[in-house]
Parts: sequence; structure tokens; C-alpha cells
Amino acid sequence: MRIFDDNGMMIFPSPVMQELRSTSKVLVVRACYCPRGHNLVNDKAMFSEHSGILMRVRKEMSEGLLAISPVYGDKSRISLGMRIENGDVLTLLCPECGVPLPTYDECSCGGDVIALFTRPVPDYGNCVGICNRVGCHNAEIRSGDELLNYANLEHFEIRQTTGSS
Repeated sequence: MRIFDDNGMMIFPSPVMQELRSTSKVLVVRACYCPRGHNLVNDKAMFSEHSGILMRVRKEMSEGLLAISPVYGDKSRISLGMRIENGDVLTLLCPECGVPLPTYDECSCGGDVIALFTRPVPDYGNCVGICNRVGCHNAEIRSGDELLNYANLEHFEIRQTTGSS
């Protein structure tokens, strides 16, 4: 197993990713955008050879970066520049332009479901929703009329895995 990618960035293996690879289907977010069209998927943070979703985060007076796994169901994350703990509620921002990522809905945990758009033009009908409370596993993907959440992942045809992509 490789420790560093071709750019010298450390690769963090994920036990969840190994479990997901044992199934035949996984969903990997290849691109998601802020409201101004900046792609949040970035190879500065790699998760099992997949580029992570990078966001600027703010908590009270602290600010840093947070990279989350692009693999749906893998809750791995890397925090840079600030300490985050389960239960923290974060403000999520675009790392490029600093615009706050918009709230899509209220989460059952009391946090907000934040929209990461799957196209450069904002469209709440095509987005990835993640909770802004650290440790909450609520996440969903909206694609047209279909709503995918982790609980019903097995009911959707996602894509066949071929080992690494």
C-alpha cells in the first residue's frame, strides 16, 4: 500500500473504504461546487486514492480547513489548523472564495444540512447534503427526483467498483 501519492501528499487509508470495496458498488463524489462554482474536490487531501472534499470551516473564533472523504458512507475526515470534536457545529465555507455554503434543510440532530452542489450552477435538486455537526452521520444525495441517503444506499444502482479508480 502506498503511503504518499505522486504529489507527495499522504494517503490516509480508511477501514470503511476497505469494507465498501468488499461490496460491488460505491458512490464516489468526483465534483461538487460552492454557490459561485468553485470545485470543492481537491487532491490536497486523499482518501484511499480519491481526492477529498475540501472546505474552510469556522467555529467560534477559530478557522481552519476540513477535508472529508468523497466516498459516500465513509465518515473519514482530516482537520487542519483547528481542533474539532464530536458535537461541534461548524460554519462551512468555500476554501477558494470564502462564501458560506448554503443550508439545504434542518438536520434531525439540530444542526443544518449544508448543500454542496453537483454542478457548477447552484441547484438544490442536484446536490450532496452533509450535516454541519461533527459526528452526525446524516448525509444525502439529491439527483433530480431521487433522494439517496445512507440508509437506503443498497436500493440504488451506483457504479461498479474495479479496485482503485
